[in-house]
Amino acid sequence: MKKILVPTDFSETALKALVYAAEIALKSAGTVYLLHVITPDENRVWRPHVREDDYGKALTKERLTKLDSAWKSMLHTYPDVNIVTELANGPVTTAILDFAEQQQMDLVVMGTTGASGLKQLLMGSVAASTIGKTAVPVLTVPASYEMKEPRCLLFATNNFEEDKQLLQPLVKLATWFSAAVHVAVFVDTDDAQPEDYIHFGRKLDEYTVRLKKMYADVVITSELLEGSRFEETLEAAAARLEADLVVMVTYQKKFLERITGRSMTRRMAWHATIPLLALPAPRS
Repeated sequence: MKKILVPTDFSETALKALVYAAEIALKSAGTVYLLHVITPDENRVWRPHVREDDYGKALTKERLTKLDSAWKSMLHTYPDVNIVTELANGPVTTAILDFAEQQQMDLVVMGTTGASGLKQLLMGSVAASTIGKTAVPVLTVPASYEMKEPRCLLFATNNFEEDKQLLQPLVKLATWFSAAVHVAVFVDTDDAQPEDYIHFGRKLDEYTVRLKKMYADVVITSELLEGSRFEETLEAAAARLEADLVVMVTYQKKFLERITGRSMTRRMAWHATIPLLALPAPRS
């Protein structure tokens, strides 16, 4: 994770994402790219007695000044982290996705407002949308979260992924921060049959053994989680384990799934009170 993208709207929520990204950059010797996007609506705002091109130039100058101020502020706390400021124009999510792809980012770190009725706020809606569309891992940081080094990473999966490239961000974070990885498989108590517990329990045991062989330097534990609501069950487990980061894999959804609701990972981006790392599965 040498190239870390942090989109910012200059809010406190975005600042928390920037701090988290800087902590990762310290461990990875990476570069943080601080990106602000000027949207078409902002560029089209009419101002009496001000020509449109003059207003655009003034707006660009103002945002560049804010980016420079954010860079200088971070420089005092993280003098050893290389931070590059960038300005883009267009729809926010599109601009983020284009920048991440064109500049070959390794990680996107974003703030999110959570599920407190503020879903219309920029950093919340954009973060969830980005998770659903990008091929780059996305780490979301809730507005209420106070930064601390992760010591326990809760990896929620029902697909038992073993792709090393896919799991690399999870393993890197665990290694850099000397954090344990706790693998959790969710069983829905409303639908599960007795044989489902046996099936998933056996698969989880076998999966845990394989992961321990693959990553001998990482402490790995596991358990079955039972409940009727995935988000609440996972959050309760995170609180019990004192987990500092939830990790999930995102998959491209089929058409019917796309029109019936968000993916479980994107829903967790709204509900989580601790950071969430979304790892996009390879696209076929």
